[in-house]
Amino acid sequence: MECEAWNRDIRRHIINACIQWARIKGYSDSAGFLRGLAISAKDPVSLDELVQDTGYSKSTVSLNMNQLENLGLVKRVVIPGDKRHLYAPITDPEIIKNNMLDAITKEMQLFCEALNRTESDILAGRDDAKYLLERIASLRQSYELGKKAIDFLRKQPLDEIKESKASGNKGVARRNR
Repeated sequence: MECEAWNRDIRRHIINACIQWARIKGYSDSAGFLRGLAISAKDPVSLDELVQDTGYSKSTVSLNMNQLENLGLVKRVVIPGDKRHLYAPITDPEIIKNNMLDAITKEMQLFCEALNRTESDILAGRDDAKYLLERIASLRQSYELGKKAIDFLRKQPLDEIKESKASGNKGVARRNR
């Protein structure tokens, strides 16, 4: 029992960070808590284990794990002959990078579409908010730069980004001598 309490204490930092992440993103605390449990578990965890560990209802756990799966943060693990739903965190850095970039891309597309529709309405004379045209142009430029940055990052393997950062730091150190 002492070991279990120690293990829970060690995991609390990850779990608390995941709860904070959920709040920032507008998800429930339970989604963050479940993500933290999945990340800090030694092996894939079953739906029933998560229900037992959290005290949440099975439907709450199931809905939140489906949400985390749709967000690309956990994956469902299938073991032949085992009918349980098992979940494990996504840990491959390239998959995590691509999932993050996909989320940002979707958000940018949503706003670009809204900017385009707003601009069309203003130009068609349906709105007297001509000041918005300037703002739309500025935001569109920001989103275009963001898209270029995302396209660049998508093409870069994380190993190359890590290497360029390491070599860039050495160059900065040499210049400061």
